[in-house]
Amino acid sequence: MLSHVEVTARVALTSVAHFVWSNRLEYAHDCFVCRRVGRTVSLHPNAENGLCHSSERRLEWQDDIDVAGAHPAPIRVTGFDTAGDETSQRLRCRLAFWWSPFFDLKRPDERASELSEKRWVRLHYRVGCHVCRDAGHDDWFGPQNSVQSNQVWPVTSSCQRCDTELVTVAGPPEINLVG
Repeated sequence: MLSHVEVTARVALTSVAHFVWSNRLEYAHDCFVCRRVGRTVSLHPNAENGLCHSSERRLEWQDDIDVAGAHPAPIRVTGFDTAGDETSQRLRCRLAFWWSPFFDLKRPDERASELSEKRWVRLHYRVGCHVCRDAGHDDWFGPQNSVQSNQVWPVTSSCQRCDTELVTVAGPPEINLVG
């Protein structure tokens, strides 16, 4: 069956934050290809499929990605849009995937479902500090950061250079089946 999930996240910004969502994510998916429940699947909006990882380690998206232990999964990003203003940003990401019921190969008491029982997503972003930018620092735009469903809320991000608070995420990303 073809199914769709929508992931939505919201962040509050301070007046000195420069925020941008990254166009990649990891998602917990019941993969009928490897017949495992709650697999970590790496997704990118321009990829024709996701990558289901045999280990729980996260892989960085790059041209020469190491896909050892990963296989293509029939899941892809079909919508990725952002909206917001100076005080908040929202990400909405739609995933389409093929789904079939099965029992986990290594844990036969666990059954796959259309929306994984262990709902989890990791969304990536970068945030820069206008205080440091205005002070002339070249490294004012911070490194890759992420927010994931299983964190303790609220989550805040601060500038690594001057410790100014930049972003607050009040709650976990929403993960919902859509028609």
